Amino acid sequence: MIKETFGEYIHKLRTEASLTLTKLAAALDLDQSTLSKIENGKRNIPEEILPKLADIFNLDVNQLEKEYFSEKIAEMIYPKENSSEFLKLAEQKAEYKRLTNLKQGKIDFKNA
Repeated sequence: MIKETFGEYIHKLRTEASLTLTKLAAALDLDQSTLSKIENGKRNIPEEILPKLADIFNLDVNQLEKEYFSEKIAEMIYPKENSSEFLKLAEQKAEYKRLTNLKQGKIDFKNA
């Protein structure tokens, strides 16, 4: 589990691997200023970058996606009181959507 923000985590990975901002940005097909903003929490990383990030740092892309989406959810609910109630309700709605899609014959093999 990542304890810091996703951007801070990328910065940590980059510095531990002795990669410059320029080199990692190029490997991710981003410009240097965009990566800098991501690392400093001023911009979110695009979801489509996750597989490249996982490949570069030899990480599990599924775990990286969990961390990515959990941070997005946390950003939305952290200012609210009783955030655990939001999470419970969101999980119930997600389960409903999964069941509804299954009943309608829409199976998402990507997430199955």
